[in-house]
Amino acid sequence: MSSDLDSAACDQSSGPMALPDARRAPPEQVLREIELARRSPVVTAVLDAADGAVFVVNAQRQIVAANDRGQLAGDAAALAGLRMGEALGCVNARAAGDCGASPACRQCGALTAMLCSQREARSLEAECLLRSELPGRAALELNVRATPLQVEGHRFTAMSLRDVSAEKRRDALEQLFLHDVLNTVAGLRGWAARVRRGTVQPAAAFERMDQLTGQLEREIRDHRALLLAERRLLVLEPAPVRASDLLAELEAVFSSHAAARERRLAIAPAPAELVLHTDASLLLRVLVNMVMNGLEASPSGGEVRVACGAAGGEATLKVHNAGVIPPEVQARIFQRSFSTKAARGRGLGTYGMKLLGEQVLGGEVSFSSDPERGTVFAIRLPLRR
Repeated sequence: MSSDLDSAACDQSSGPMALPDARRAPPEQVLREIELARRSPVVTAVLDAADGAVFVVNAQRQIVAANDRGQLAGDAAALAGLRMGEALGCVNARAAGDCGASPACRQCGALTAMLCSQREARSLEAECLLRSELPGRAALELNVRATPLQVEGHRFTAMSLRDVSAEKRRDALEQLFLHDVLNTVAGLRGWAARVRRGTVQPAAAFERMDQLTGQLEREIRDHRALLLAERRLLVLEPAPVRASDLLAELEAVFSSHAAARERRLAIAPAPAELVLHTDASLLLRVLVNMVMNGLEASPSGGEVRVACGAAGGEATLKVHNAGVIPPEVQARIFQRSFSTKAARGRGLGTYGMKLLGEQVLGGEVSFSSDPERGTVFAIRLPLRR
């Protein structure tokens, strides 16, 4: 997604921006500005002409007018006085108690565009990725354009929002899913060619082809599960599963996986009596994502450790690697389509962990990362649902 946040003052590539002034306009001022915006033919034209959702905000970033298109935030009248992140149900706005107050807000494209447009009096465009608490809006991927407005001497900013989730999802499927599947298919073709040329023993080749076929099936099922989970159509199939059996299957997945080459996966033995009542297939997908994340973050010769335990009626499974996630990345780690990787279409791994682990399995997915202890991704689940 292109962005014209190209001035030095608004260039996020130079580092996280400073958090904005949190002070709000007095209620009586907000009411006057709402009435002013309601009477303004300019504001009316902007709201009516837009194909998608538009918020008009004052100098304190509070909504004074909005249309009801795009179905992003509900009734326009109920949004008056809110800030945009609050109207969109942003989890960071809720956690900080105010839109613009969370460390994650330093990386927010919508906030950056708004502040720079206010400061420079010009239109600016950016991408906004956020996790929302609104019903049916777990992840929002928006193209945001901030445009300054002058109404009877008052400075407003029109924030037009275009939902690009479908475009991002299509791009992700094309770039990630097809990339992974084609790589696996290429491996199958390669081994078949070696058998045909007689350069490998058939038994060894068939064993490897069987492993690649299983990997291909997992990749297809993983992406199907993610799509169904987003639509809340994924059916849970809970059953008792021994933690030791789950970890043995996890080890088998990476026994010949390309991501594990020149790296070590160390899985600690699970308590013999530890049994979870969950969907083993979905939990395995979450753990595979965690291990993949750790392996990709580890240098050649690095080690990823997996351990599990139980206490207080809950089981916890943890995946550790020695790498450290930068603070500005930590704030966005579970956002859909956000990734530190250069390849387009990445960013589904950590988002998939959160979606499947919490929305479907009913657990809690978290992470910690610091220079002393490295990075740990964890999922905590009740032993019985």
